Amino acid sequence: MLLDVEHRMRFHYDGFVHQSWLELRVEPRSFAGQSVESFFLSVGPPSSVAHYLDWNGNVVHHFGVADYHDRIEVVAQSTVDVHPAQIGLEDLTEAPARDTSQLLDFAMFGGPVVSSPELAVLGEAVSAPATAPIGEQVAAIGSLLEREFEYRPGVTDSRSTTSDVLDQRSGVCQDFAHLMIGLLRLRGVPARYVSGYLHVQPKEDEPSQSHAWVELFTGERGWVAFDPTHNRVPNEQYVRIGAGRHYDDVPPNRGVFRGNAFETLEVQVRTQPGTRRDAATLQQLIGKIDVPVYREQPNSFSRDEEAQVPDAAGQQQQ
Repeated sequence: MLLDVEHRMRFHYDGFVHQSWLELRVEPRSFAGQSVESFFLSVGPPSSVAHYLDWNGNVVHHFGVADYHDRIEVVAQSTVDVHPAQIGLEDLTEAPARDTSQLLDFAMFGGPVVSSPELAVLGEAVSAPATAPIGEQVAAIGSLLEREFEYRPGVTDSRSTTSDVLDQRSGVCQDFAHLMIGLLRLRGVPARYVSGYLHVQPKEDEPSQSHAWVELFTGERGWVAFDPTHNRVPNEQYVRIGAGRHYDDVPPNRGVFRGNAFETLEVQVRTQPGTRRDAATLQQLIGKIDVPVYREQPNSFSRDEEAQVPDAAGQQQQ
């Protein structure tokens, strides 16, 4: 399925800031389940944008704005051909892999995936034993989360941990992914967090969105994807951006700025069936958005002594 994705971010400040630095993980990569046909990134104020691959192989774009500004805008546009492997949970008949020594980063607890007595109690409620075929275990965990937890935006944020979600008994896709990762790791199954997009048909009463799911490691088939929020195996409607141990490894945006100001973030994600284009037009480009900057802080926005603010924005995946 060919999909066009547009991801817009608007960072607004109630006063002028400067020396902003922003890091983005919004570019999908080609792999066995998808082919990226084009990617276009526009930023404002106009800046020099560089990119690199992080330790998980995710594409990271970054740029800075030295002068005074009161907003930053980012538009990422991708065209991706999604063709996932036709693997169902019933196909995962093997036991969990025995040798996972090369995957310790994805087997240990850390960050928002917290090992706790409450998580252990939840793990005991999984109907399939840890010795069952891995497909049965994944299905049992998916059913448990669907039964015991409610999808509800607004009760957690991008910094919430599995302990917070266990207290609330609700959350969004980021929280469901962290819970499933924790339950799999309790059983010795390496699991990682996946960020991306979910395309929803216009007739459904649900907007397109930045989304998160998991991948678990199997000895025979390698990494296999599962979406605990919807309790299903991802299909051609899922566009994968990147993966890591947990959300902290693959946030869509992360940054810092200098200035005494409050920041608000507006996010819009739009997906639609794509149109195949001439190969000669497919390219990766960086564009510019006309957002003004000032060498000196405008007097009308004079504020108190400046202070550097870490993690200027954290975009929770829904």
